Amino acid sequence: MNRVTRVPELGFSAAVAPNPETSLVMPSVLVVIDMQPGYPASQDAVTQWFVKQEILRQSERNLPVLLVEFDAHEMGETFESIRCLVESYEHGHIIDKRSSNGSAEILSACRRLQLPSEAFRICGVNSDACVLETVQGLLSAHSTCLITLPQDACNCLTGKSNSIWQYFQSLARVTVELHVQMH
Repeated sequence: MNRVTRVPELGFSAAVAPNPETSLVMPSVLVVIDMQPGYPASQDAVTQWFVKQEILRQSERNLPVLLVEFDAHEMGETFESIRCLVESYEHGHIIDKRSSNGSAEILSACRRLQLPSEAFRICGVNSDACVLETVQGLLSAHSTCLITLPQDACNCLTGKSNSIWQYFQSLARVTVELHVQMH
């Protein structure tokens, strides 16, 4: 279970994500990927509800949220019910990505906005494409970052329960919260 601690120099509270290698405490950034109407998996009401719950929990803890969009002209902007939660939140930011792997844009936003980049909660769609490639990109680019994936707040065209979750569980530094194991 995550605890909450205050990190004064960052200006927001931090969910504690212990690094097993160093026992250090790291603030967590919520990354919401491609919850746009052009992605059929994002249209699932259950997934949208869990994504909104992630954003609300993050904002209650005063933690940063990055809303990541791909080609908003073609795929549409993030659903309004999700987007408004981020736009109205002082630590909420909307960023564009250029490919299915949004890790470079996420890390760039963390540097530019002076956000921590050691621990991420990642949700959205598609778990077997953009979410997967972003997780792989972050793990590759940042050798010590920790990633948590809340399964209920992710989706793909093959549904919520597919073999991708076994793969995620096999990755070092990745924690999967299987159906309704909330923090």
